[in-house]
Amino acid sequence: MSLYRTLSPGDDAAPPAEGPPTPELPRPDRNRASWLNRVLPPSGFERAAFVLLVITVLMLKGLAIHHFRADSDETQHAHVVWGWAMGKLQYRDLFDNHMPLFQMAMGPVMALLGERADILIPLRWAMLPLYFLCLWTVFRLTALLYTDRAAPWAALCAAALPKYFFTSTEFRTDDLWAAFWLLSLLVAVSGAFNIKRAFAFGLMLGLAFAVSLKTVVLVAALASAVAVAIVVTWKRGARPSLVEVITRVPAILAGAVIAPAAVIYYFYSQGALPIMEYCVIWHNIVPHLKRWGHFTMDQGYYPGGLLILGLLSWMVARDDADPRLAFRRIIIALTPWLFLCLLLSYWPDITREDDLPYVPLIPLSLIPLLLFAAKWVRSHAWRRRLWAFGLPLAVGAELATICRLQNLGENRLRVTTHRIADVLAITKPGDYVMDDKGDYVFRFRPYYWVLEPITKARVRDGLIKDNIPRRLTESGTKVCYFYCAHAGSLASQFIVNNYIPFDPVALDIGVLGKVIAPNGKTAGARFTITIPQQYTLFTESGHLAGDLDGKTYTGPAWLAAGPHEFHRTAGAGRMAIILTDAAIKGYSPLYDEDADVINEVGALPPERAKRGPELQ
Repeated sequence: MSLYRTLSPGDDAAPPAEGPPTPELPRPDRNRASWLNRVLPPSGFERAAFVLLVITVLMLKGLAIHHFRADSDETQHAHVVWGWAMGKLQYRDLFDNHMPLFQMAMGPVMALLGERADILIPLRWAMLPLYFLCLWTVFRLTALLYTDRAAPWAALCAAALPKYFFTSTEFRTDDLWAAFWLLSLLVAVSGAFNIKRAFAFGLMLGLAFAVSLKTVVLVAALASAVAVAIVVTWKRGARPSLVEVITRVPAILAGAVIAPAAVIYYFYSQGALPIMEYCVIWHNIVPHLKRWGHFTMDQGYYPGGLLILGLLSWMVARDDADPRLAFRRIIIALTPWLFLCLLLSYWPDITREDDLPYVPLIPLSLIPLLLFAAKWVRSHAWRRRLWAFGLPLAVGAELATICRLQNLGENRLRVTTHRIADVLAITKPGDYVMDDKGDYVFRFRPYYWVLEPITKARVRDGLIKDNIPRRLTESGTKVCYFYCAHAGSLASQFIVNNYIPFDPVALDIGVLGKVIAPNGKTAGARFTITIPQQYTLFTESGHLAGDLDGKTYTGPAWLAAGPHEFHRTAGAGRMAIILTDAAIKGYSPLYDEDADVINEVGALPPERAKRGPELQ
């Protein structure tokens, strides 16, 4: 009797009387099964536990949306989406190194939300339907390949996997990428793979390509899984015929080209195709970055994984009476693991968002192993207990891991929200703000390139010019992230010479200003302005009077670039200047924190300090 007999639709046979018992997932009576019975486990403890675990997952998801710390990729994507909402063109007006479909689709959402400090919260809520869509595809794949009985637990196990739970919470292009990829797999195995289905499968693949070019690795994993499935089921007649290959492959390609071609044509029509090509393809290829061009033992993961997964495929094919069903099960079981092996072996820069398209499939891919293990449990009653109690315990362990990894009761997102609020308070829509990757979302950056490892490697190799000081000066940038330049560089020295901390809750960002009398004992102070703006003078005592450039100081003054002098007649302690826009909002210079930032970020090595803070 087949190992998967009890997992095949319409088969309700009892276990054999002799030999190793066939593992069984108890199934609801299909004759009286309502829609609710098809999507929930059987009534009793198992159903109650399932419903309770679903509620717990949803509660934790809501907490994560509001409290989980922000990743810099989230604000980068939000910044590009805001650019679309402002009528700007991705790549040409704002740098980005991702395919554009996600950002284009989210532009109207951003336009409706407007400028708000907590923008990541509603944007994360907008990702929740994609989270549910991915889980629905896992549910449907399990129901099609195994049974309705296993489907809800496979989906819930996927929902609670920490690697998927946290990353899918974030506002990322990869949320849409994973959804299109999983939909493509669902389309492929939902019925006979005729020409129409092949075209629909290709269409989903093309949409995934329009979101991320990393789809090429997914396609390579899928092709490897198909090759293994063909080899394993060769003698059982499940392999596609030559006619099927000749007719289906062109249909797949015809569907796959539609979405990428439409995107390419749009940017071509805007005269931005060359810059799109550079940003999406060539910018991301940096010789000798991380694992580019280096041989490591990690490159053995893929060939080794093929051998191990080939054994799993043989086990599936041997125990399944239906060769075509076995063929599909092998493909779905192997694809996520082969994708992981390809990443570990050959991808130069593995990131957390790479988990999204394959991690939800892990519970589904483990079903063959679970059934193989349960095969040796002879008691039919104990097999029922295994599913009824073991699966809730597994999901409970996942949720416990989620809570252990992150204290979701602590609002760690408020740090990012506070920084965005500071920027919105100090600057106007036309002002420039310098950050790493668009971290403050709603203001244009004076420096085109995002400052991430790939860009920094290109700067080190001389492929991109580091002209941050010049761009800050030319754009009159009012707010700057202190750590956007390499510590000890000329750019970092320029930043700490012209920006000062102003918010004790956000010490890593500065506003235009500087301490002009660091010892606080002298009545006169000479200082140089590099970025002309309207400034306000401060002393630690709060009271200030004197002459600025030979004229009585009466309040905020526009200071042009060049040397200036202030002679104090009243007031005590250290003196500083700060952007008037910040002073109006109640901010004042943070003298001690400024000294700490200078020591940490701006100090030049002695041999370079002699050269001075020249503009690069």
